[in-house]
Amino acid sequence: MKTKLLSAFVSLAFSLALLSGIYELHQFAFYVTLVMNVIAWALLLAGQVKDEVASNIRRYPWISLPCSILSLYALIFTGHTVLAASSFLLTALLLAVSFAKQAKKS
Repeated sequence: MKTKLLSAFVSLAFSLALLSGIYELHQFAFYVTLVMNVIAWALLLAGQVKDEVASNIRRYPWISLPCSILSLYALIFTGHTVLAASSFLLTALLLAVSFAKQAKKS
């Protein structure tokens, strides 16, 4: 739970940094979000969403989904629509993969 809350706090901080209007802060948040998105895509496509990770994603969606929505809003509002689309697809696929792993176990 602590890790998920810390993750939500970091996501909120980057979303607010994107929306802040301070150029340097905006650029920093954009590039960090871009790098995290690329790494997440690489891990997803390499099949590295293991059972423990999938379990954590399934356990607290009520924390991660609002943060993802705010992040998408910040990216779209600041004109980074391609990164927003990539982030949306990544979130949807991560949720699909994690819930598919649960269905396989049942």
